Amino acid sequence: MSMTVVIAGAGQAGLQVAVSLRQQGFEGRLAMYGAEPHLPYQRPPLSKQVLKGDWPPEKCQLHHREFLESHAIELHTSAPAASLDPGRKLLCLESGEQVGYDQLAICTGSRLNRLHFSGSGLTGVHYLRTLEHALELKSRLSPGSRVVIAGGGYIGLEVAASARTRGCEVTVIEALDHVMRRSALPPVADFLLERQRREGVEFRLGRKLTEILGHEHVQAVVLDDGELIEADVLLKGIGVRPDLRWLEGSGLETGRGLRVDSHCRTSAPDVYAAGDLCESRHALYPGWLVLESVQNAVSQGKIAAGNILGNDVQYEEVPWFWSEQFDCRFQMAGIPQSGDELVIRESDPNSVSVLSLGADRLHAIQCVNAPRDYMAGRKLIALQGQVPHDRLRDPKTQLKELL
Repeated sequence: MSMTVVIAGAGQAGLQVAVSLRQQGFEGRLAMYGAEPHLPYQRPPLSKQVLKGDWPPEKCQLHHREFLESHAIELHTSAPAASLDPGRKLLCLESGEQVGYDQLAICTGSRLNRLHFSGSGLTGVHYLRTLEHALELKSRLSPGSRVVIAGGGYIGLEVAASARTRGCEVTVIEALDHVMRRSALPPVADFLLERQRREGVEFRLGRKLTEILGHEHVQAVVLDDGELIEADVLLKGIGVRPDLRWLEGSGLETGRGLRVDSHCRTSAPDVYAAGDLCESRHALYPGWLVLESVQNAVSQGKIAAGNILGNDVQYEEVPWFWSEQFDCRFQMAGIPQSGDELVIRESDPNSVSVLSLGADRLHAIQCVNAPRDYMAGRKLIALQGQVPHDRLRDPKTQLKELL
């Protein structure tokens, strides 16, 4: 009997599961159900190439429809998942349709964190998660437009760079006292903050947005100290969280995300998961981790596909991530740990390279415009062996010499 594999979610992770299954010889039925009306597409270009107008929307597509058809990958668009019954092996869609499966891969990703207060429904208030969000926001980014961004994470700073490139006046509001708290080490965050300021982006650090003013369209925002900032556009960029709402009642084990083991298996038989939705353990780091990156979506998608086919494949890749702001390419590998020693190996007006050293090994490296350090550091993290800290601290040491 031919096996049916169903994939809930049609983003980077879901498509990777499908493609990897076919590449590894799976010949059964393969059906993918996505919430959006589009073919699977990349999200990272939305805040950069799409907003700046460098890419048309179709360039974000991961594969054309002809590719899916030639690989017998059924794509059902505008078909969001609503609930799951693992005991009966049924995926229930919002339309009411029930889809049976032999093996299921859950790849439904994350949902936006939202701010709710007076004025949130005005025209000109935006979020950025989908292609529609990006195209709507792009239409508002005209030269001279006053853009306010609530949130100084990597999405907020990427949008700030794109809007400034289009000639907008940009102000970023961040509740913490420095930007990119969740993703960047302080020396790297400070480097990117200074680069943004040199390009004319203004910041209000340690401040919160409390009110949006306007009649039908946003006209200004009010901060917690009473400051009023005029605005034509407001982006709420305060991050995402794994979307677990539709899995309530399924019995699957969850924490901050849907928990999976190193084989991308959930707590239910024949149910796997990959991508931003997942919370997993990693051999190199303690605790449960939610890794929101293209690298993780692709890696877990491949792992899930291999294990659906009965292989014994485990997740061991060093996590990595990148961002672009103006002429700065921010690259990070590994995960810094509390108590790590920070070593600035390279710092000049155009680049910076920072190591996050544990007592026994290198935990992470973060670089801006320092690709050779980044690539060597990523390999050193994967080795898991002890590297002499005195050599890592020496700026004259070429990291590749330590491999």
